[in-house]
Amino acid sequence: MSETTRSEYDVVVAVGPEGVHDGVLDLAVAEAERRQTGLELLHVVHSLVSVPVGVEAVQSLDGALTEVGRRVLTSAADRVRSRGGGRVPYTTHLLVGRVSTTIADRVPPDGVVFLERHDSADRLLTMSVSTRVAAHAHAAVVVVPAAWRRGPYEPRPVTVGVDHPDEALAQVETALAFARDTGRPLVVVHAAWLAEPYQDLVFGNTTRDEWVHDAEERLDRALAKLPDHADVDVSTAVDWRRPADALVGASLVSAFVVLSRRRERAIGPHLGAVTRTVLRHAAGPVMVVDRT
Repeated sequence: MSETTRSEYDVVVAVGPEGVHDGVLDLAVAEAERRQTGLELLHVVHSLVSVPVGVEAVQSLDGALTEVGRRVLTSAADRVRSRGGGRVPYTTHLLVGRVSTTIADRVPPDGVVFLERHDSADRLLTMSVSTRVAAHAHAAVVVVPAAWRRGPYEPRPVTVGVDHPDEALAQVETALAFARDTGRPLVVVHAAWLAEPYQDLVFGNTTRDEWVHDAEERLDRALAKLPDHADVDVSTAVDWRRPADALVGASLVSAFVVLSRRRERAIGPHLGAVTRTVLRHAAGPVMVVDRT
């Protein structure tokens, strides 16, 4: 997709055929205000490559799908207008194409796209779109559970997950900037854990507590290289726990959980198993970003 087909705004909300709930719109409007930009509501009608029916039937189906898109975009636009109070310009776009690819390509590289996660029978479809966008977009991707609602402001932290303590700097900087801009503390989480069959092989003469202590020290050394962050309360949490369990648990008490996508040159963008699990089960918004 060429630059001319990118959204004119840095904040994009993907609106599915079921519409989008208020929690997603609240977050998106707040992010547009923070960035001092506008907001695009985007609905993508899946392109039908081939169907075993006549031309008239295809045209009728296309018309029905388009009408669904117009209806959900109109509903979302009405609610954005009431939330923005005239401060947030917005636009709506209905496009035809491969859903996840079209969404990923629509967002400017420095932008953010919000998607909704549904925990119902259609979950496989919605998570396929969400995880593919999160893996392939060159922008931040926020996945929000459909049941999530923003309550009164609480100083809940931004939580960032770090898989390797020595590489923490590349995984933390974006989350630190987001915490600073939103006036929230930052919690850096690392789960030191090995499956039990591997523990005797790896531990040798060390203990589990020593393993955790070593991870804490390596994380502290890495974070000592962060640029000045006196204006943000930064803390760490290193526990012996499965990484996905630790991060899903953190989502219960966090404003956002921030995770990093990998970009391996040989195999392309990639979401690890932990990230995919957290996207499926988190209780609150999860932001997936590139490592710096």
